[in-house]
Amino acid sequence: MPDYTAGAMPHDFRSRGYRVAAMAALAYSLVIIYASLHPFTGWRTDLPFGAFLFAPWPRWISLEDVGFNFAAYLPLGFLLALALCARLHPRNAVLLALISCVALSLVLESAQQYLPVRIASTVDLLVNACGGMVGALIAPLFAPGHRLGESLALLRHRWFIGGPRGDAVLVLAGLWLLTQLHAAPINMGNGDLRASLELIAQFAYTPESYRYAEAGIVLLNITALGLLLGSVARNIGSEYWRALALFIAGACVLKTLAAWLILRTPTPWNWLTPGFFMGLAAAIALLLVLVRLPPRGRGFAALLLLIAALVLVNSTPENPYRSLPVHLLPGRVGHFLSFTNMSRALSDLWPFLTLLFLVVSLPVRYASNHR
Repeated sequence: MPDYTAGAMPHDFRSRGYRVAAMAALAYSLVIIYASLHPFTGWRTDLPFGAFLFAPWPRWISLEDVGFNFAAYLPLGFLLALALCARLHPRNAVLLALISCVALSLVLESAQQYLPVRIASTVDLLVNACGGMVGALIAPLFAPGHRLGESLALLRHRWFIGGPRGDAVLVLAGLWLLTQLHAAPINMGNGDLRASLELIAQFAYTPESYRYAEAGIVLLNITALGLLLGSVARNIGSEYWRALALFIAGACVLKTLAAWLILRTPTPWNWLTPGFFMGLAAAIALLLVLVRLPPRGRGFAALLLLIAALVLVNSTPENPYRSLPVHLLPGRVGHFLSFTNMSRALSDLWPFLTLLFLVVSLPVRYASNHR
């Protein structure tokens, strides 16, 4: 493989970095829209569009709500500005990304005023705009034309194949990381639709049965993620295992942050259960075998494991000893819920987005992209 570290990065490498940012920005925008308008029921029509802009300033403003709304729009501004840097001067890219964040927030806040369970607020609009602005201002530092962004793009080129398939897998893996911010009742329990669809548990709860179910869910999800990354890895060597370890470590950090900031538990490491360690150890052992499959075989195995994980997640009974705190119970009102709804929406939708990608991409030839 040619060594590009001493000279300028080829334009093709740079365009891939911009393309990944554009795909991630689109996916993240859809998650924000879904979370902002959930539950999509009880619409009313008794207010003119944008009426919240002329409402009195909210009497109570929580710094916690402000922080989470700021954090929700910061990635969007970052991704939009990074994608726009492909065609615009960084200054213009930052400005257009900010305008896009403000426009999206304005439309969503205006729509929220027609939902009785949501709160439309000028404070939210301003905070969302500030979050998008800060994210947009940071983005040029990570553009593939900048030294830091160029180093990241070269690293991505050494570890994973190019083309739309490689880009899509990295976006999905990045979204998987963000799903760990959802305070899921089950470790790594993405795609949990038990409450939404009122699904019935398929076996009785006991501490032992729950521990093994949790271990199975962790096993299936981490193995599926490893195979997903392996389906676009340039080779299954130390670089592949290093990338997988980074994703797992990042997930552990985000889960701890979620327990501390969202669940507000005094012991944010309590999610490190025996079931989690059992599932993680089993996943690594299984990956040592399954990564020997050809790239298409890894993708097909990831698809089957994700389906099995969805079945197991939605068959597991509720843990009576792991209840949600009062501030996260359904029916509570607050701007803080915009962030928690977004993380939950992403967690619920991620397995289905990944399954859709695998179903569409598996029939396509793999060999042409492994170069």
